[in-house]
Amino acid sequence: MFTLTAEDGSKVKIDGKQVIRARRTVSGESTRKKAQTRIDWVDMQLVEEPLNEVAPKIKAELPTFVMLTTRDGSNIWFDAKKATGPMPLTPSQKSGGVKSAIKLMSYRQYVRETPDDVRALLAANQGTVVP
Repeated sequence: MFTLTAEDGSKVKIDGKQVIRARRTVSGESTRKKAQTRIDWVDMQLVEEPLNEVAPKIKAELPTFVMLTTRDGSNIWFDAKKATGPMPLTPSQKSGGVKSAIKLMSYRQYVRETPDDVRALLAANQGTVVP
């Protein structure tokens, strides 16, 4: 467990072993404009620390915590054991640098890595690989 700063300035303890995903916040997510990172675990938590500081703390507790690159070039970190991929894409989904996708938290996450790269990353980290 480690401690981070919630968007209201209070301290919050995070159990890295229970994290599903971490990513940068997007417009409208943070009511106080201080949060830089969204962590999805037992609950959704917005924290002030940037993703590049948060991810290594989670990875230290969760070895299967890995990273891919989203359509906009930002990083998404996730527990590979909870992901499935690479998901097939239609031609219209292959835009903005998207080459593949994973299924995580019942959502399709589009990524810039190739299907082979996604397959290798998931296979090496106990994810569910789609042929």
